[in-house]
Amino acid sequence: MTLFFTRRTYNASTSKFTNNTAALTRFVQITSGPDSRGRWSGGIISQDDWLRAVQREARTNEVTIFVHGFNNDQSEVLKRLAKIRKGLRANGYRGAVVAFDWPSDGGVFSYDHDRNRVKETAHFLVSDGILPLLRRSPGLKINLIAHSMGAYAVLRGFSVFGDAAGPGAWKVNEIAFASADVDRSWLSKGAWAALLLAHRSKRFTNYYSEKDGVLPISVLQDGFRKRAGRDGLPRLIEKRHVDVNSTDQYLKDVRPGSRSKARSHRWWFDNGTFYRDLAKSFAGTATGSISTRTPGPGSDFTLKG
Repeated sequence: MTLFFTRRTYNASTSKFTNNTAALTRFVQITSGPDSRGRWSGGIISQDDWLRAVQREARTNEVTIFVHGFNNDQSEVLKRLAKIRKGLRANGYRGAVVAFDWPSDGGVFSYDHDRNRVKETAHFLVSDGILPLLRRSPGLKINLIAHSMGAYAVLRGFSVFGDAAGPGAWKVNEIAFASADVDRSWLSKGAWAALLLAHRSKRFTNYYSEKDGVLPISVLQDGFRKRAGRDGLPRLIEKRHVDVNSTDQYLKDVRPGSRSKARSHRWWFDNGTFYRDLAKSFAGTATGSISTRTPGPGSDFTLKG
């Protein structure tokens, strides 16, 4: 079963979601697919039914939400969601794995368009996903995996809500960024994004690769500000914030003939070591005891496997 909530417009005449922004959040349960023609079986359900389905999907009191990045149509989001679920389950994770699907245009030349869509819709990640889950199960452990511009969506979404928005001083369990398309200076100790992540999560992990060939595009678009997903976190960071240099793992995992700008940005979804590391982190393993890491120069740890 595949579960996600989306702000894409639904076209009833074609029974498909578009890349346009919807006026409401829709909650979707897919029971099977895709078939040989790329079709999925399932449909839109109520929020209450969706929340119940998430609870049934989880064999433990955990839910992981995937937040996708730039240039992802819905079919690509669902493929990546399936890979994440498979990768985590293969490494002992037994919680539910769902996705927040914001309306990316699905085009390589739509960077500014997608960034504006994030600004419009990111808060629904919290208001329609995280907070309803926490209210339904106050002790629930919610993890976030944000890729590329999805990291910006998490920061934008979290910034809208104070403590009073949720049960108690609400927070999620673990937050992981991979190839994060966010200004690395925002994550310096005392900076707004770093303080936000420290307040809203038990631990934040930044996975980055110096060989990411896509993030330099956003650097050019944003006044040459370095990206956390390519250059790592700044030297001074908040407590319980962890930097994992994954450059060597990328070079090991992706053979020279298979390397490309796009592959260097999305290789995480096909890497077993990444999922092993992520599962151990989500399980609460102490940062220095995760076996898929070694202390590395210039960062907290180096991903190995």
